[in-house]
Amino acid sequence: MFRLVTALPLERAGYMDASYTQHVGGNLARGRGFTQDIVWNYLDGQKTIPQPSNLYWLPLPSLLAGISMTLFGISYRAAQLPFLLLSILPPLFAFYLARRMYARDDYAWMAGLLTAFSGFYTIYWVSPDNFTPFAVTADFALLFLALGVAQRDWKKFFIAGIFVGLSQLSRADALLLVLVAPILYFLNRQRVPSFPLLPSLLALTSGFALVLFPWLLRNYFTVGSLFAPGGTRTLFLLNYDEFFSYDVSRLTLERYLDWGIGNILASKFDALGFVLLVLVFGVWQIFLAPFAALGFWKMRARVEMQAALMYLVLLVLAMAFVFTFPATHGSMLHSATALVAFGAVAVPPGLDAAITWFGKLRRRWNIALAQRVFRIGAVALAIFFSVYLYAQGVWLAPGVNATTPLWNQRDIEYAAIDRELDARGVPNDSPIITVDPPSFINQTERRSIYLPTESVDAIFDAARQFDARYLVLQFDKPATLRALYEGRATIQGLAPIAVTQDALGRNVTLFEITR
Repeated sequence: MFRLVTALPLERAGYMDASYTQHVGGNLARGRGFTQDIVWNYLDGQKTIPQPSNLYWLPLPSLLAGISMTLFGISYRAAQLPFLLLSILPPLFAFYLARRMYARDDYAWMAGLLTAFSGFYTIYWVSPDNFTPFAVTADFALLFLALGVAQRDWKKFFIAGIFVGLSQLSRADALLLVLVAPILYFLNRQRVPSFPLLPSLLALTSGFALVLFPWLLRNYFTVGSLFAPGGTRTLFLLNYDEFFSYDVSRLTLERYLDWGIGNILASKFDALGFVLLVLVFGVWQIFLAPFAALGFWKMRARVEMQAALMYLVLLVLAMAFVFTFPATHGSMLHSATALVAFGAVAVPPGLDAAITWFGKLRRRWNIALAQRVFRIGAVALAIFFSVYLYAQGVWLAPGVNATTPLWNQRDIEYAAIDRELDARGVPNDSPIITVDPPSFINQTERRSIYLPTESVDAIFDAARQFDARYLVLQFDKPATLRALYEGRATIQGLAPIAVTQDALGRNVTLFEITR
């Protein structure tokens, strides 16, 4: 019921990732296949519109949205429906896992409720994005890996491989789940001396390949390779803005190394700090973090928690030291959803252990009663934070210095831009340059390409390549256009023709590209 209550007030995708899922899902429902009428990055070198979709973001979310829109019509609400249904599973998973591990209903209820009321993620569980599909598939992948080791059963590894494959169709970093299997084996090799490691790993990779192979074939016949090249280019970014460069040929290892070891290490340790903050603030809502950590430590002998811990360590290392800049702009938040339920399962024993320790310092305490009271208090606090953060995004008026409008007011400026383009007779298949092509096409049905970030010349290069004649400049903008946006400069070839405002009263200017 809570998931339904949080889903109904959301009337639009609200951010680029979810808008992309909705856009591609709509094309699937129209029978056009995995196709996009936008360019939201240039990493894969595609130079035409329409173009193959999901060469960076993976296809499972769009497929879910497309199936739903085929059945119920093309709309945001239809795109949202499968994610609403899937969002029921993580709390049930946490309840089951806690009941399995502790044989205690109170611990199981606490784990389920903490997963249901998961703070920052509350608004995203029901959004058409990979948050929920990845959480569900990765949770079951980790569970079946653990069961495979504990029961010495290669068939469990095959099932785990299927879930890893589904996870891989949600997020590229699901490959980390494959690495969990051999680590689990070596951690438990004394307890499972007759464990058939090689057959089990073969079963794991077979299940993984069975799910992933059709998508790899699609990539091969569409772009000539099993894996699109865009993801590897993000390894060589010098800052996040370069993710949206038009000339991606410059994103090379040689240039990256020329940046200097000092800059490289500084960027990675900055990312490490951010990744750890995501775990503390995002996944475990600050106040649960110490109890989750203590619970993981106390239950470290359980193979289920070992699987989650191994994934946690691998994820932190990969995000901080490999996918450094994407990690600080959403990737870690998405991938960490696999840890929400496991963290919730770790909290009850961790909290009780902490109360027991404090109780020994206060001899008048009734430790058992205190544990019950604090467990109830922790759940109540999680409910409060979840409801507050959700309300802040949907209903509470943003402050004076806010940078993000309320959820259902995001992108309202695009309607005014659309009317201006209609008045000028601009056809819908003439691409418009914006900073959020998926949201722009969802609101206007007009094609769009991303505003290149590396230089003004790159903007004109992209405009010529895609025959784009208009550009929308708004508060979210590359540094190269900051002076233009603030009225401190002009750029030859960009002629302002209309001005509107976004939901926070900030100017949004439509420019005609004249060169």
